[in-house]
Amino acid sequence: MTRRGWFIHFLRRSLGQRMGRVAVASAAVMLAAGVVVTALGISLGIGNKLGGELKAYGANVMLTPVEQYLDGSVLKELASDANVEDFSGQLYAAAQVHGAEVEIIGLDMDSIKARGWKPDGKWPGAGEVLAGSDAARALGLKPGADVTVEGTKMKVTGLVERGGPEDSALMLNLADAQRITGHEGKLSAVLLRVSPGNIDAAVAALSQKLPGVNVKTLKQVARAEESFLGKIELLMMLVTLVVLIATSICVSSTMSATVLERLEEIGLMKAIGGTKRDIRSFFLAEGVVIGIVGGLLGYVLGFAAAQAVSKGAFGSYISVPPYIVLVSVAMGLFIAVVSSMFPVFDALKKRTSDIFRGE
Repeated sequence: MTRRGWFIHFLRRSLGQRMGRVAVASAAVMLAAGVVVTALGISLGIGNKLGGELKAYGANVMLTPVEQYLDGSVLKELASDANVEDFSGQLYAAAQVHGAEVEIIGLDMDSIKARGWKPDGKWPGAGEVLAGSDAARALGLKPGADVTVEGTKMKVTGLVERGGPEDSALMLNLADAQRITGHEGKLSAVLLRVSPGNIDAAVAALSQKLPGVNVKTLKQVARAEESFLGKIELLMMLVTLVVLIATSICVSSTMSATVLERLEEIGLMKAIGGTKRDIRSFFLAEGVVIGIVGGLLGYVLGFAAAQAVSKGAFGSYISVPPYIVLVSVAMGLFIAVVSSMFPVFDALKKRTSDIFRGE
C-alpha cells in the first residue's frame, strides 16, 4: 500500500472509531455555519421585503422648486436613478368648488395605493376625485355624488381621513389637476424614497444632478428607517459573534479531548518515523472532514431558518444566493481547522519518551 493509501486508511479508521466525538464537533460547526447562513440570507435575501415593509414610513426625501413649480421632466431623471426606489409627483393648488375656494391635490394614485391609504369607497380614475373627510363635510359630499371643480364636473368615488392636510382637500389624478389648474407638466413637489442606509449620499447625488431643485431629507422618516435597519444588523452581528465564539470553544474542547486520548498514538507515530508535519497533516485532514460536513449541514440548517424567518415575518419565502453554500463550507473549515490545530501543536511539543511514560 502506498503512503497515501496508508494515510487514507488510518484516517477512515480514526473517524470511524470516534464517530461520537466527530458528530459532536460536526454539530457544533453546523450550528455556527447555520447562524452565519441565516444572518447572510436574511441580510441579502430579505432586503427587498424589508424595503416594502418600510414603505409604510412614507417618503424619506422631498424635492421642491426653488421658484414656483418643478418641471415634470424631473420625473424622467428620477426614473433612471438607481438609488431611487419609488417616487410620485404632486401638485397643490386652490380651485373654486361650489362657490368656495378649496385646496386640490394632484397625486399619482398608483403610488398612493402602495403607501397603504384606505379610502372609504373606490380609488378615483380619470375625471374622478377622492374627498378628504373635512372637505366632504363642509361641501356635503358623499361617494357617488357629483362635484364641480373649476367648472369641470367630476364624480366623488370615495372619502379618506388621514389626520393631515389631505382631510380638507380634494384629491385628483395628477393629470386632471394639471389640466384643470392650467399647470400642465408642472409639479409642486416630488416625494421619493431612496435606499435606507444610503440616504445622505443619494441626496448629495440628486442635488448635483438636479440644479435649481431643493433636495430635502425628511429626517424623521429617514432616521427611523436607518435606526430600524441598524438595530436588525447589530442584532444579527451579535448573535453570530456569540455563536461563533461558543462553537469555537466547543470544537476546540472536543478536539483537545480527542488529542489527549490519542497521545500514545501520537507518540507511536513519532516513534516509527512520523514527522511533525505528517502528524499535523493527519489531524488537519480530520478537521477538514469535520469542517466540510458541518459546513454543508449548516447551510441546510441556515437556509431553512432564513426561510422560516421570512415566512413568519413577511408571509413569503426569500431567494438565498447560491454562493452562500461556499461561505458556509469555508466558515466550517476555518472553525474546525483552527480549533483542532492548537491542541495538536501543544501535543507535538511533548517528547516521545514523556508520552510513553504518561507524563
